[in-house]
Amino acid sequence: MDKTSIFYTCIILIILCTSPAFSDEKKIYTIGWDPWMPYQYLNANGKLVGLDIELIQTIFSEMGYALEYKKVPWKRLLPAIKRGKISLAAGASKSVDRMAYAYFSNAYRTESVVLFIRKGEKYAIKEISDIIAKNLMIGVISGFYYGQTFEKLMDNEDFRKHVQMTSKDTININKALNKRIYGFLCDKYAGIACINQAGHFNNFEIHPAAINSSDIHLMFSKKTCQPNVVKLFNETLIKLKKRGVINQIIHKYFQ
Repeated sequence: MDKTSIFYTCIILIILCTSPAFSDEKKIYTIGWDPWMPYQYLNANGKLVGLDIELIQTIFSEMGYALEYKKVPWKRLLPAIKRGKISLAAGASKSVDRMAYAYFSNAYRTESVVLFIRKGEKYAIKEISDIIAKNLMIGVISGFYYGQTFEKLMDNEDFRKHVQMTSKDTININKALNKRIYGFLCDKYAGIACINQAGHFNNFEIHPAAINSSDIHLMFSKKTCQPNVVKLFNETLIKLKKRGVINQIIHKYFQ
């Protein structure tokens, strides 16, 4: 091969290696999921479905990227994101601690945290901190984010004494029914789905006390995801919102 041929071969290789098709940007991302109706769950046919699953899949398909799903309990999912063992986590609230190891997308939906209590046992609580004066015990899921107010209250030892940590909403449902706790904090729609699935629809109600309402994001591990992927996700989200696709999916679950 003469010098001219070598020169042009090198030019072609440089162009190929710097093109998107040959870049080191991944096209398949691993997303962790934890059973949580109506957002992430297996249907009667054993297929992974839910609002978050459908929303994220739709956006990534539009981006031209693929997803691999891995079932991981939420408590283990966050450390996996931090270490880069898993790239993505849906249904996430933004916090300072999490921002140290993950990028956050723009909000793709909102979430309301409410207090589920036994029906007919509505104590006069205006805000969650009132459980101290009322000497009431509530249940929460370890590793979940219930809002900035709750996070600050957890720095108070007196408040922490009135909070029981567990791993599943179903455990909190049973604790409440057995009067081991007054009630439990949960996403409104996830709590309703869980209570209905457990067959206790007539045993619970939502306390009117305001707890938290916040935006929900997709988390990207800083170990495995580049900022340009987050940027593309946000651009695609905006585009699908303008086309009405995002609202159409959301209304399918919450109509």
